[in-house]
Amino acid sequence: MLAGLSPQRRRLVVGILVVAMAAAVVGVFFAVRAAVPSAAVRQDQPGPVLMVPGLGGSTGGLDVLARRLEAGGRDVTVISLPGDGTGDLREQAQALDQAVDAALARTGAASVVVGYSAGGIVTRVWLADLGGADVARRILTLGSPHHGTQPATGSVRFERR
Repeated sequence: MLAGLSPQRRRLVVGILVVAMAAAVVGVFFAVRAAVPSAAVRQDQPGPVLMVPGLGGSTGGLDVLARRLEAGGRDVTVISLPGDGTGDLREQAQALDQAVDAALARTGAASVVVGYSAGGIVTRVWLADLGGADVARRILTLGSPHHGTQPATGSVRFERR
């Protein structure tokens, strides 16, 4: 087949075949890599609990729950978020990521439990974008607006000034 082609066309056809084969090998590599699940987080040993406050960053509302969990023998940390929970979500998620690393290093646990109030979107960003799925044993959200919010209607009116 290639014998009837000029040397330049032969090189072109061979080059195209080499590139196509390389692309196929790379495609197979990434397909296999995506199909192999990452190691599951251990479920038999509870890890530390990190509590992320909601909008406004007040940690006081989490203290009662934190004390109850500590009384049950859990390692609990209530996290302070940069900007009091009103700043950039990725920056807050990075602060959560650092707190998770510190809790895992301190306790030697293989997994972490993250519980939080209305600031649950921060944990959602951490889970999706910063590798939280690799270390989170359980995630619990309380009153988190995962589907957005809707302003009050009727008696409350919002006006632009």
